[in-house]
Amino acid sequence: MALDRVMIGDRIRKIREDIFEESRKEFAKRCDLEYRHLAQLERGEFLFSLPTLDKIATATGTETDYILYGKKENNKLKVTENLYALIDRADTDELQMYFKCLTSIKHYMNKKDKDKNKGEK
Repeated sequence: MALDRVMIGDRIRKIREDIFEESRKEFAKRCDLEYRHLAQLERGEFLFSLPTLDKIATATGTETDYILYGKKENNKLKVTENLYALIDRADTDELQMYFKCLTSIKHYMNKKDKDKNKGEK
């Protein structure tokens, strides 16, 4: 199966816009890429190197098969699989930060539910 650099660029742009809702500048920073390099990739001006593919896949939790060939439904990047990928690739400091963020969110959601239930009584 031949690689279509324009379609690859479209999929990268779709991930950036539809999933992360980030500007090119923000997304380039997320992926540890130069803004100009990301813009060229999205326009399909050239194919990227394996390290660049790895940076994008790692930063977004997207399967390389999706980026390269459009295989697999994206389904909001399959949240559970992506969380596992982030955890698997994280160092100790990142893991602690993820844990704090998730527990804070969980606490907020529980509090919100309790407040909602009080208001219904």
